[in-house]
Amino acid sequence: MQGLALGRFWTVPNMLSLSRIALLPPWWLAMSSSDRFWWNVGGAMVAYAILSDVLDGWIARRFNQSSGWGHILDPVGDKLGGAVVGLFCVMHREMGWLPLVLVLGRDAVLMIGGLLMAKRTKAIPGSINLGRVAALLWGITLMLYAFDWQPQGQNLLWPAVGVYLAAGVVYVISRLRFALASSK
Repeated sequence: MQGLALGRFWTVPNMLSLSRIALLPPWWLAMSSSDRFWWNVGGAMVAYAILSDVLDGWIARRFNQSSGWGHILDPVGDKLGGAVVGLFCVMHREMGWLPLVLVLGRDAVLMIGGLLMAKRTKAIPGSINLGRVAALLWGITLMLYAFDWQPQGQNLLWPAVGVYLAAGVVYVISRLRFALASSK
């Protein structure tokens, strides 16, 4: 668990997180095209986003560039990316609204709770393994929908949402335990 001090902003990991956010509008435009070339460009952007998401954490740890900013920018970038891709899938790929609303609602609850906890405990909550698995499943589901690979996306949709919500419950329980332990 990282202390609340934000530290350096202009680090390589933070720039990678910001670059993922900056790619969201061009990704939307590429994927909105009916031309397969632009879908390939969108696929390359997804590959970059995944690789940079893995690399930013590794670089932060390996080269001592970890910061409070990174603990904020990385998950915000991930959540914003998921929201944009999810909205694209609802609007262009016939994914229903309910799964997206459930996932975004869970994320909003965790982000608000995390901010309140950080204010109270001066610590930024870290991730858990089930949360990583849930994010991976949700990300795969979104990509299956975005690239219109059906019925695979439809088959994974509700299991992914279920794991995502279950991870949210585990996060809430672990955060409450931490908050109670730190108040003693």
